[in-house]
Amino acid sequence: MATGLEKKLRKIFKRVNKNFVFARDPHGENWQMPPLDYDGKQRIEDDCDGFCLACRKLLREVGIPSRLVYCEIERRGHLVVEAQGWILDNLQDKVVANTMLRNYRWLRISGYEAGDPWHEIVG
Repeated sequence: MATGLEKKLRKIFKRVNKNFVFARDPHGENWQMPPLDYDGKQRIEDDCDGFCLACRKLLREVGIPSRLVYCEIERRGHLVVEAQGWILDNLQDKVVANTMLRNYRWLRISGYEAGDPWHEIVG
């Protein structure tokens, strides 16, 4: 049975994922924050970082602490959002526990607040 947190995460994931269209950054990595009025209903054409930043904005609005996690999957860099052990990831079809993503190599994790330093994940 889903917890209150998991239900909130699922709702945010579905809102963002419903309007997300994967598109590579044409000029390399270019992280763009969603507009201030972003509510999860506007169409997003971006790669994993756009998906993560949109999710993170909505998570902050409902008071759920989250962090960005840079990882490697199939030898490619990838970004996901972590919230209390749950992962929101545009490559998944639902919110998943971080322990379920066996083929992910976790490399770095951000702090909870904008401007916090990133930390290497060891082990």
